[in-house]
Amino acid sequence: MRKNYILCSSLLAVMLMFSGCESTQGVDTGSTANTETVIAADSENEDVLSSDNEGTSDNSNPAESESSEAVKKEIIIEPDNSYIYEGLCKVNAEYDETAGGAPLDTIVKELRKDSYEGMVLLSHEVTENTDTVKYKVIPTDISDKARPYILCNAVFTKEGDEWSLSSKEWSEWVIKRNELSGSSWVTDSEEAKDFAKLFESGFEFKEGSNVYIHIKRNLYLISVLKNDDPSVFETKFGTSFGGSIYYINDEENKSVDFTCTEGIVNDEGLLSFKLVTDNGEADFEPGNGNSFISDGFYKLCISGETDDLSKADVIENLDTFEVTSKSIFYGEWIKETGGQNGNVSPELSWEKVDGAGAYAIMITDLDTVDYFLHGYRTSDTTHLDYGDLGDDEFLGPIPPSPHNYKVYVFALKEAVDPGLRVAKQNCHPEHLFDLLNKDNPGNVIAYGTVTASYEYLGRVW
Repeated sequence: MRKNYILCSSLLAVMLMFSGCESTQGVDTGSTANTETVIAADSENEDVLSSDNEGTSDNSNPAESESSEAVKKEIIIEPDNSYIYEGLCKVNAEYDETAGGAPLDTIVKELRKDSYEGMVLLSHEVTENTDTVKYKVIPTDISDKARPYILCNAVFTKEGDEWSLSSKEWSEWVIKRNELSGSSWVTDSEEAKDFAKLFESGFEFKEGSNVYIHIKRNLYLISVLKNDDPSVFETKFGTSFGGSIYYINDEENKSVDFTCTEGIVNDEGLLSFKLVTDNGEADFEPGNGNSFISDGFYKLCISGETDDLSKADVIENLDTFEVTSKSIFYGEWIKETGGQNGNVSPELSWEKVDGAGAYAIMITDLDTVDYFLHGYRTSDTTHLDYGDLGDDEFLGPIPPSPHNYKVYVFALKEAVDPGLRVAKQNCHPEHLFDLLNKDNPGNVIAYGTVTASYEYLGRVW
């Protein structure tokens, strides 16, 4: 029997406003982190970030090298006393297991869904026969842009020697503006056949055609609506935005504009929008039967300017490689990376790319409108240690709420100008890609990414 859920609507209405770094490390199944000692150097902040050296090249001036060594300071990376339970969820250090309560096996079995990207047990309050658990759900990352999260409460009750789930509810649902606003998606004619009625009555998509869905950059707010059927947890939400659908095959191209004012979110945190045109309506669930694509690739696809998209100079056509970081624990950057907790640039490692003469490393905030740049460095190695980026190359995050920070490592045929200066604003990955190719088309040959969140203002759960 399906349990009923309760939403704290007043809090949700506030938190659902869209806020203003694909992570191979997003859900680390390792154990607790160990204390590490590293070295970092002090420097000055600028309005732009630049790289004035290549990789680990030696300083040609011994006097300058000695001076640099003089200002280096020891940095301690403190251990994270949280741990990963059975590879299924993170148990925060604040979750006091000595208080008793429901066994972790029971809690995880009842609350963890296979579709979740992750789950964190935050804290709990135990009375004689009741255990109230506060936990965070990390839904599937559908766009690789800005991961949402859900804060929940669950009540377990004890009868005899057995604990069982009594109720659960959402207390906060946070979805970031950049997750969907201005996004583009592609699917095939079979998956999108229900969209054909949005064009005209009786119209059918031909087999092998592509369908593109573009959401305009006016998707700012989602607000909770009253659920007509409280026995089913599919909570309605209200919104207001527009967009376009393009149908493209070898014989014809058609497009239609749509509007959207409502949709639903299920208990896995997945959204479904109701798209409406003059000819009908259809449901669109981002990430289900369709894939997120970059703005540049979307524009190229609908323009019809090239017959061979595989040769286009767009991010989608690049090879990819793995980037890992010891500075990430279960999808979160360690606290020392924060601007007011040490400002220690993260440790990063990546695969060597054949044909690459250099690498460009950039760290951006996915949850700001202009993708704020937090770090930039060029290198001829495949590793950066803790604190390798100086204060003129790295600005640690101090977000007002949990933000997602993404590291891009671009493999380059040839090193870019060491004095290349990258503005801190408008650091969308496509902008960075174009910048690195500007003076040498095709210079970027592959890229890798890793993303994790950071929260400056710790909460008392």
